[in-house]
Amino acid sequence: MLTPSFSQPLRGGFAIISDSHSLNTAGAEIKQYAAVLQKEGLDAVIIEDRWKHPDSIRMVLREMYLNNKGFEGAVFIGDIPVPMLRDAQHFSSAFKMDQVRYPWHRSSIPSDRFYEDFDLEFTLLRADTNGLYFYYSLDAQSPQTLTPEIYSGRIRIPGDSDGSKLRAYLDKVIEAHNNPDVVDEVLFFTGHGYNSESMTARLDEKAALLQQFPQLNRQDNGLEYIDYTFDEHIKNQLLSAMTNEMVDIALLHHHGSADAELAGSEKAANGVQQNIESIRFYLRSKVRDADDTTAAKQKYKDWLGVPDSWFRGAWDREQSLKDSAWFADMDIIAADVSKYDIKTRFIMFDACFNGSFHTDEFISGAYVFGDGRTVAAQANSVNSLQDKFPDEMIGLLSYGMRVGEWNRMVCFLESHIIGDPTFRFAPSDPKLNAEMMAKSAGNNSKLLKLAGYPHPDVQSWALWHLKNNNYPLISDLLADKFFKSPYAVTRMSALKLLSQLRDDNFIRAVAAGLDDSYELIRRFAAVYCQESGDPRLAPALIKAVTDPNISKRVNYQAIDALSYFDKELLMNELEKRFEGVDTANYMGEIYRKILSDINKRTNSCTETIATITGPDETEKNRIFEIRSVRNMTFHPAVEPLCAYLLTAPGEKIESSLVEALGWYNYSYKRQYIIDTCNAIIADTQKFSEPVRTEALRTVNRLK
Repeated sequence: MLTPSFSQPLRGGFAIISDSHSLNTAGAEIKQYAAVLQKEGLDAVIIEDRWKHPDSIRMVLREMYLNNKGFEGAVFIGDIPVPMLRDAQHFSSAFKMDQVRYPWHRSSIPSDRFYEDFDLEFTLLRADTNGLYFYYSLDAQSPQTLTPEIYSGRIRIPGDSDGSKLRAYLDKVIEAHNNPDVVDEVLFFTGHGYNSESMTARLDEKAALLQQFPQLNRQDNGLEYIDYTFDEHIKNQLLSAMTNEMVDIALLHHHGSADAELAGSEKAANGVQQNIESIRFYLRSKVRDADDTTAAKQKYKDWLGVPDSWFRGAWDREQSLKDSAWFADMDIIAADVSKYDIKTRFIMFDACFNGSFHTDEFISGAYVFGDGRTVAAQANSVNSLQDKFPDEMIGLLSYGMRVGEWNRMVCFLESHIIGDPTFRFAPSDPKLNAEMMAKSAGNNSKLLKLAGYPHPDVQSWALWHLKNNNYPLISDLLADKFFKSPYAVTRMSALKLLSQLRDDNFIRAVAAGLDDSYELIRRFAAVYCQESGDPRLAPALIKAVTDPNISKRVNYQAIDALSYFDKELLMNELEKRFEGVDTANYMGEIYRKILSDINKRTNSCTETIATITGPDETEKNRIFEIRSVRNMTFHPAVEPLCAYLLTAPGEKIESSLVEALGWYNYSYKRQYIIDTCNAIIADTQKFSEPVRTEALRTVNRLK
């Protein structure tokens, strides 16, 4: 590694970090890009990456941040080194891959948070032979929360040997800065299987978006919606909608892979004949690739009672090609995008892997670096959680906030800006814009005024900064906003910020949140019930799961939450809930179902404890079960697991269990875990250094 040295401190408000190839092939356009940012008042500095090492680049960015008031961020052009982060999965929304079992390139998270969050401390493990990936471990003594000081974006276009695609893209970026659009039309899309395909979630998202973008609530349609059920192969309708120059922002909720948007699926059959055709397609696909086709065919005939004729064409080449093409046409790939002149300026890919910028093909790049007008996207480098707040503060983009700054406030380890992070829309509010807001970020008096501004995301922005500024009355302010605000997304932001405090106001808000009018708050409240386990939440949880009109995705999370509470506590609350209620009707069906769910789901906790601590289990089985409690934080298991841990069952089990307990960061029993880990850290005779190091990491995660 070369250590950067400069004769004087680097000045500027933004860093354009480019590899040598990009400067050689598109140097003029990079300079024009810097010039257009200068014209906007953002002092951009072009820096050639001659070090080809993440540590050196991070040192440069840190120096610029410390030496320049108002330094905002950076863009990485070309093959700038990719930090592949390990031991930091708790910063992601969903990634929990076994780092021992799977290869490093799969079990590490490609993340530029390495470059953005200067408080985090890492140890370099090794560089990959491809010269692009650098593997780092998050140190145990490092802060264990993600708070980036700057933002960044990736402009990486694989296969652009002559720089022509980069030059064309930068020309598009410069044009967008010179002619900024006002946000006057937004499109949101939901793909198959997303959020349990809850209709309530879709309805409430539309209502929330109209609060976040009030300018869209007008006579002509400003908020477009497409559901995958609208067409058998929805991709053509979706891509066509984005060729409309009026669509400024597209919010795409679906599943995904690195090179595809998994947008569509087979429509529900309408009528007898469609049902038969659907079953025939299913049967052909099942027997076509079976090892023993005769046995497979007989199996389905016996199971479903279908005739031979329904398998017809399974081994016919023409039918096989037709079936494959029909199924493949459900997804959106780069070749599909290239057929459409996409005019949407900014796209959010709320999907797994669509932002895998470190690979040679990633679908978000097909939009951003294609021939259309798309300038930037937010997308994920690895898998992403469905139950998150994807539209959090998205309305700030209509105040002229740069997309990189927005992402800095709402990011996970995996969420990145693909393309120009400085891109922004023209402000649509004549009284307030992002630049004016930024001047208030460090002033609590001004922030308190903005917390009452008549826009939900401006209020959320102010609350976010007050929390970061350690405003002494923040908990009561957040509780007041949660219980009184007419804005659904402001209440959601308040609940999310209260979750970081984990105090009595948080418990009050979670209990009330299970009955909130906004579906996403109800869903988050159910998730927080799982993660907290506080006995005070049991009455509200039982009330929620016994509501005959509970929405689909909330029900999914609330029923799951039963697993994390004491069985007797839930049984008592269930009996109270049905005292005096006639159980001879539909309410009786609900009672019996929830009674069964409590019995079944709380048994999982008992079985997990028995497997981990039982005398006759193999080490392999124990560790497999230990890994499961990263996802299933059984709070009644905390004390027995901690007691078992202190018996020193062996370094491998100790390290795995200490790490798993680090996921109990919302648990009402987290102090018990902290105390146990501190005892381990202090006992140098009984516990090895790796175990004590892991215990330190867990303490820093939970405190």
